[in-house]
Amino acid sequence: NFASLYMKGVFMKNYRLHNVMFPIWMLIFFPAMWLYVIPANFVIDSAVILLAAHFAIHRPVKEIWKKSILKVFVLGFLSDFVGAAFLFCGLYISGYLDFGTFFEDACNGPQSIGGFFVLLLAVAISGICIYFADYKISFRKLEIEDSEKKKLALIMALATAPYTFFVPLYW
Repeated sequence: NFASLYMKGVFMKNYRLHNVMFPIWMLIFFPAMWLYVIPANFVIDSAVILLAAHFAIHRPVKEIWKKSILKVFVLGFLSDFVGAAFLFCGLYISGYLDFGTFFEDACNGPQSIGGFFVLLLAVAISGICIYFADYKISFRKLEIEDSEKKKLALIMALATAPYTFFVPLYW
């Protein structure tokens, strides 16, 4: 368990974890948060699918939602973990290689331009994963045009990327 390794001081340097992998760290430290995060993510994913299907591609929303929501929901969570893994691995590796403080700055929130860009890259990585997962898997069996699937996947990626990486766990 990465959280217990961190708390025992296994890493070379001692970091304060403000926002690395939010909400993942928060979910580890406060397991009851899963009761709020899972339904909230489901509601947000549902709202984005319904609004995008109605306003962007002008298709029957109920049918699109029923055929894709579970895949969108699960793959969205997995995509968030990919971005979080990038942050965690970068922090871990930077502690051993001492190649800069960008990942350290990201741990304390976007306090420097380097930390901001590390977090922005993590959000982008997750967003790209969301796009391709939705386009290639979640929307694969929808009976809509390919261009509409791409548009829907892009809207999902932009609207549901883990911008919460920028929010510190505590101030």
